Amino acid sequence: MARRRAKCLTLCPNVRSEGRGGRRAAFTLLELLIVCAVLALLASLLLSAGSRALEEAHQVECRSNLRHLGVGILTWAKDHDGLLPASDVVDGPHPALVAALKTYVDDQRVYYCPSETAEGRLYSPEAAEAGRIGYFYYACERPTPNRLVSTFLRSNVAWPRRLRTGGAARAWVASDAWFSGGPTAHRFEKKGVNYLTLSGDVRTVTESPREAFE
Repeated sequence: MARRRAKCLTLCPNVRSEGRGGRRAAFTLLELLIVCAVLALLASLLLSAGSRALEEAHQVECRSNLRHLGVGILTWAKDHDGLLPASDVVDGPHPALVAALKTYVDDQRVYYCPSETAEGRLYSPEAAEAGRIGYFYYACERPTPNRLVSTFLRSNVAWPRRLRTGGAARAWVASDAWFSGGPTAHRFEKKGVNYLTLSGDVRTVTESPREAFE
């Protein structure tokens, strides 16, 4: 009997082998779909975890950039009767600021948030030279005409805004860019913004930045 079965299998290679109880050893279409769904879910979870880890690293780097920028700005102010360098408008470009800090800021990358993806706010030597930096700067002469910038910054803040060392420690000096109705660079927060204060501290707000602005 065993010889007959072996002979049959040899002569009929297309016949599928069966396990005990007569069940086929091959995957059914449903089982294959379930395996694919599980693999897709695992890939999605790994991608999400990797994205969050990268953003956390970018958050740390962003705060470090703002601290270094603060050191340069406040050192410049000490050499200029305590008055911070003034720019034109909040959203730039800021060629006068970059030119003033040239000997105080040794790495131009500190002007750029590593989480930023907007084309006009990414680092390049040419962008830095032209003052197209990635951060907002708040020691400015007049409100911006850019209607994408929050109405709050255009209308509720008194311009010109001249900042001096010894002023309100919590006054904002620079921050991540933020616009009305749009996401900020730090995408895992609702409106995540890191900001530099006149005291040299770097703080974070995760809701509407206008509520924390001083």
